[in-house]
Amino acid sequence: MAKKNAREPVDELLDAMVWMRRKKKKRQPVDDLIDALLTMRRKAKKKAAKKKRTKASNRG
Repeated sequence: MAKKNAREPVDELLDAMVWMRRKKKKRQPVDDLIDALLTMRRKAKKKAAKKKRTKASNRG
């Protein structure tokens, strides 16, 4: 069986990019891109959790 909280490939990619940003010299355009991607991912996760919670609460 798959793990319930399995990480998605997008999460793995973002973690790798953040790790690379810490290890290498700061590059402003790359930092901005990573920050934007992380923000988008957080919003998507929050939206998915809200949708899942709404579906679960509608079941009587």
